[in-house]
Amino acid sequence: MDTDKAEAEKVQKVVDSSWIELTQYFPISNNDPVQIWIVRTQEDFSKMASGRSSFLYGGIARPGSGIIVVKSPRLRRWGEDFVGTIRHELVHVFINRTGLEERIPLWFNEGLAMFLANEYHWSAGIRMSHIVLTNRLIDYKNLDRELMLTTSPDTTSSAYIQSLSMVQYLHRKLGEEKFWNMIRGCRDKRFVQSLKEIGGLSLDEFWHGYRRSLWLVTLLGALATGSIFTPIAILAIFVFLWIWRRNRQKMKEWEEEEEEDERLGIRKVPWEHLTQEPYDWEMKDDDD
Repeated sequence: MDTDKAEAEKVQKVVDSSWIELTQYFPISNNDPVQIWIVRTQEDFSKMASGRSSFLYGGIARPGSGIIVVKSPRLRRWGEDFVGTIRHELVHVFINRTGLEERIPLWFNEGLAMFLANEYHWSAGIRMSHIVLTNRLIDYKNLDRELMLTTSPDTTSSAYIQSLSMVQYLHRKLGEEKFWNMIRGCRDKRFVQSLKEIGGLSLDEFWHGYRRSLWLVTLLGALATGSIFTPIAILAIFVFLWIWRRNRQKMKEWEEEEEEDERLGIRKVPWEHLTQEPYDWEMKDDDD
């Protein structure tokens, strides 16, 4: 069919141009061809995508095998980016072939794919403002879990947008050169280690800095919508800032109390001693 041929030719052009661009960021030696399967029914997509929802996903990649499965443009909702999906999944293949997949968290893998595919470039801020104002920001420790388990379409969609927003923040924070040096550093060290040694940020500093940045993202997103709810949004931002400052003050008070205890010679039982498994006496029994 002429339509099938046109889609195949379009995919080839996207892969050719993307391959040249991505090799600048991810130097690879594995130039094996990438297979892209375009499916035309929801049932076929679900089968080929290991049961993934065709409503929630536009494509999936099997990076180790070099296989990408995407829904045909005719199978997509209005506004879904066919080209962006191909680029997104191709980034996953490059991440795998560069040896980064096992060393970076899933949220960074997905956020980087969206970042390089230029997905939701202009709307990410607006969508993040909605996430913050509706109290749906996902805590760092739960983000990878949500991306893997997809507890609900709405929460998983928020997890993807938040992942992109976090990568965008880190790119702005580190700058182009240091950002990519940090990523390349993950070829022989874990993400957290590379972030600290090359990026100059601990994980806590990154996460707290990102959360602090959200008040501006939320304000600009609310203003950009021109909504009648903008005054409510601005009020919510002030509440967010007040809570953040209150928590910072409480943390400072705790730190001062700990310093005072140290000066007075008061020692506390470390929390990890209460939670470690197995306990010391259990280990002794096992040895016996």
